[in-house]
Amino acid sequence: MPRFLRSASLLPVLVLVFACGFATHAALPLATAGQPVAEIICPADAGPVLAYAAKELQEHIAMISGATLPILPAPGPAAGRIILAVQPVGFAADREQIGDSDGFAVRQQGATVTVLGNQPKGVLTGVYKLLFRNSDIIWARPNTEFGTIFTPNADLTLTDTDFIDVPATILRGWQMIGPGLESDVWQYRQGSNWSSRTMRDDPETSHFGCVREFGGGHNLTGLYIRGDKYFADHPEFFPFFKGARQDPRQIRMRTQLCFTNADMTRAFISELDQLVAASPDYSTYRIMIEDVWQCCECPECSKPITLPDGAVVAPADEDFRSTQFFLWLNQIARHFQAHYPGKRLLTFGYFFTETPPRITVEPNISISFCPINKNSKRAIDDPDNDVYYRRFLSWMKNTTELTWREYFGLCGPFPRPMDAIAIADWRLVNSYGVRRTYSEMYSDAVGPRMDGVASWNVNAPYFWVMANANWNPKVDVKALRNEFFRRVYGPAAEDVRAFYAMIEKAFLAAPGNSRWNDRAQANWKHVVIAGDLVEPCRQALTRAAQHPLLPKQQRMLSALRDQFDAMIADVLAMRVFATKVATPPTFDPTFATEPWLKAKVADAFVLSRGEKPHENRTELRVLYDDERLYFGIRCFHPDPANMPYRKDVAAGNRFPQGEGFEVFLQGDWDEQKSPFVQMVIDPAGNRYAGARAGKSWQAESRILADGWSAMLSLTWAEARLEPPLPGAVLRGAFIRQFMPSPQEGIAPSNYAALYGSTRHRTQGFCDIVLE
Repeated sequence: MPRFLRSASLLPVLVLVFACGFATHAALPLATAGQPVAEIICPADAGPVLAYAAKELQEHIAMISGATLPILPAPGPAAGRIILAVQPVGFAADREQIGDSDGFAVRQQGATVTVLGNQPKGVLTGVYKLLFRNSDIIWARPNTEFGTIFTPNADLTLTDTDFIDVPATILRGWQMIGPGLESDVWQYRQGSNWSSRTMRDDPETSHFGCVREFGGGHNLTGLYIRGDKYFADHPEFFPFFKGARQDPRQIRMRTQLCFTNADMTRAFISELDQLVAASPDYSTYRIMIEDVWQCCECPECSKPITLPDGAVVAPADEDFRSTQFFLWLNQIARHFQAHYPGKRLLTFGYFFTETPPRITVEPNISISFCPINKNSKRAIDDPDNDVYYRRFLSWMKNTTELTWREYFGLCGPFPRPMDAIAIADWRLVNSYGVRRTYSEMYSDAVGPRMDGVASWNVNAPYFWVMANANWNPKVDVKALRNEFFRRVYGPAAEDVRAFYAMIEKAFLAAPGNSRWNDRAQANWKHVVIAGDLVEPCRQALTRAAQHPLLPKQQRMLSALRDQFDAMIADVLAMRVFATKVATPPTFDPTFATEPWLKAKVADAFVLSRGEKPHENRTELRVLYDDERLYFGIRCFHPDPANMPYRKDVAAGNRFPQGEGFEVFLQGDWDEQKSPFVQMVIDPAGNRYAGARAGKSWQAESRILADGWSAMLSLTWAEARLEPPLPGAVLRGAFIRQFMPSPQEGIAPSNYAALYGSTRHRTQGFCDIVLE
């Protein structure tokens, strides 16, 4: 059992809001034989959030019972009623306990049940918890067809009407990646009070009552100092990098700024003032570094920093760029405090600012700490994550305003048990006073980066547990999971639970780290297939399907079973076949001659940021003989004349820019850090010999009318592999580099990998079968 789960049992466990309470009053009927016998009271001047809460309560009661309760501004003739109230008279003790949070209380007096809070958002969340505790409803996933599950009850009655719940967090939520409002609505029903949608003025989100922050995500050059406004006249505002000032419009992820430029700082403050004037109702304004590492290399930005106390921060120091950035941001924060007291700035502790600066940040700056490379198989205080834990502790010495910002919901269609990790992390950081947390999660939709539906098909239990537990992390992970399985799968709960338990145990025990961009196929292969779990998992799901289930329960189970079968089939098909030849092949750029005609073509190259195929076809062919392995590569392109690549050819190791192709081949190396060779070629013939490759491997390339081709080869000895035997299985990765538009002199911005294979990480390599 992982250490974080063992230690969790020693901590005080909060009584779950999901547990059935004890009725201290007579039951309050809402419907009898599908007819309404109660009413909902919502003041006429309640505002959009309370009005929405009343509508949600009405619609869900009707959905469960068939009865539509009237919504009235004052008590009417019904025998019972539910009153929705913000800061009502007569509940002083509850209101004091709730304080300035979005907590809530539910109290019954005679035939009246009051759902109350000090904020409208608290009343909305209280409505959902009232429904949850008095029926078997669960918002299992955002899917509008079958994601909300319940047993119809024409005689719906309230029996659990005396409870209070105050969150441990003042900000909690999920940055949903992908289209559709449904995924945000889903998380609000679990208790979230923040989402990426509430960072902009949007009428469709005004009735959710969420915390609102201005400015969105990475925004230095996307919102404040924009290239279209400033670059032509002030290129010096932007970073000097690789010999030139960088125009953010020409870089896919934009650029940072030249943080030592005083004129840029004044322009930035002016832009911020204009934005605050145009949107004055926010309490938090975001100033977030762009999603790139590259910082300005101009003489001023590259020289050592001398601090007020005489200490010097050298350019090679880990905290150099972070110190430089916060010296700049502190200037803006002091202006902000002078002109907008009570408001705060939010910025990332991410990439070069993940390391705290060697100065104290201004108190009106909040830090959104993002340990993106943390091993997600382990909690933050695990030795595997020592560097990120130390950075977190250092930040806590610098600021009392830190948001724990994670990537727990960014995973493909493999069931990663991130709920236990997330809860352990939230519990720990909350013990240090952190009261804000949010994470990224794929929406339950097909988006540009990921098929979120496929991820939800297998991750719904973990996503649901996380979305409920960030209200207060002092919860029991197993109890929350069991609640999900019981409500979603009914009599099949035990079999579905067994399916997940097998995979979880193997996943946590498997070697290697897990990060936000894990390849689902690699996990299925190395955890389930290699662990001989395919049949036990399939049998568990088959047993589950034999139980009598409600239609929506059946749909949830079918989605899980179908995704499991599809992933196993996909992974088993993800193999490259190498054909043995009697005569060494020569380079035929079209591969239309023997022996290349015998080779099988592998062409499933998918984008690194998602699972979509690369729009330009790529083909790989592999041959072998007793001496060498031969790789034939065909990279199609619609406009070879303007295809971006390094056109000058030079001797020595030159990693391609723009178009290029990488081959990784795992061998029997003593050292385990890089047990592979790496060979790279570009259209002009520039070569790069990476780890282990040496200098004797061969490569040539040629530009064609429809793209470019290359051939690479090396001996078995150079690959540190035994002489070949037919049927043997090698392992490798095949990567096509590319750029979406021609940009001379700029490093490649994306790549497509065969079967989603991964660079430098052998657990993400694919199989090469010697025929």
